[in-house]
Amino acid sequence: MGISVAAGLAFIQLGLYMGFKENASIVVDNTAGDIWVCAQHHENFDFPKQLPPNTLDMVRSTRGVKDANPMLIVFNKWKMENGAEKTVEIVGYDVEHNVGRPWRLLRGFAEDLDGAGAVTIDVTAESKLDNADLGTKTEIGQVQAHVVGITDGIRSFQGNPMVFTDLDNARSFGHLSFDAVHYIIVNLEKGASRADVLNTLNNLGYTEAYSREEFSHKAQDYWLNSTGAGPALGMAAVMGLIVGIVVAGQVLYTSTLEHLKEYGTLKAMGATNFQVACAIMAQAVAGALPAHLIAGVMLWIAGQTIGGMGIHLSFTFHQYCLAVFATILVCVAASLLSVFKAMSVAPAEVFKG
Repeated sequence: MGISVAAGLAFIQLGLYMGFKENASIVVDNTAGDIWVCAQHHENFDFPKQLPPNTLDMVRSTRGVKDANPMLIVFNKWKMENGAEKTVEIVGYDVEHNVGRPWRLLRGFAEDLDGAGAVTIDVTAESKLDNADLGTKTEIGQVQAHVVGITDGIRSFQGNPMVFTDLDNARSFGHLSFDAVHYIIVNLEKGASRADVLNTLNNLGYTEAYSREEFSHKAQDYWLNSTGAGPALGMAAVMGLIVGIVVAGQVLYTSTLEHLKEYGTLKAMGATNFQVACAIMAQAVAGALPAHLIAGVMLWIAGQTIGGMGIHLSFTFHQYCLAVFATILVCVAASLLSVFKAMSVAPAEVFKG
């Protein structure tokens, strides 16, 4: 049980870390595009700067660019029935060209988002928004809005509900000019050199351009490293592993001390130190395997519980298997102290009174 709790703690902390990392760049990772263009001195995806009015035309006229689609990120207040307000993150995209659309739409149709005031909400944020559902009417930034779609599992790193809508609606909610643009998502022509297009776009003088992978990493780096959230979650996971090592080592060492005579008997019967060491390490593996099944159940329960709070815990089966293998190795390493103790036992000690 001690190993189970320690492994479960480590797995949950790792899952939280992976979940926060995924949320930090969730829109970028799920938007089809080769290159992202933003204003100079850009720091973070969630806090963009407005591009100059002619930037979209300049990007579209660049050699190697197949198409370029604008996007807006706007924050404003969602009005509740009781008059209270909740900040929401609004993703505005060109519904006609479909680049930047919500990728997990449970109910409703993305095509309806070009209607005046039409927005989506996510199932993880329904409770934060007065249990809003399809057809719910409200105000965002004192502008009329209504829900036409429900998404599933689209969360922002900050925890603000994320809603999708058409560009014109986003400008209206944010009280921005008719040509306001924060990002331009570029798809390249077949055979075009991404490096050449990036170089051209970076030399416009007022823009920065990144590949999708670079832009995703930039978003993750800001939230996980610049804010200190990443090291904090990583340290918690490491502490879980340390607890696991201590617990596993203590249990195995105590068991070895209780059975020193049995190990001495084995050696008196001709068992080698290597065979005794293998027996002890086999005990470590035998204790660790069922412990990790319990830890897996703990991880699943935590994922269901935390997910209901709007926090994302990301841990795939492949990652779970790798974590189990790694922590079994940790348990085997923790058994080495017991191995050294058993190897030091002289067979003659068996015959002492």
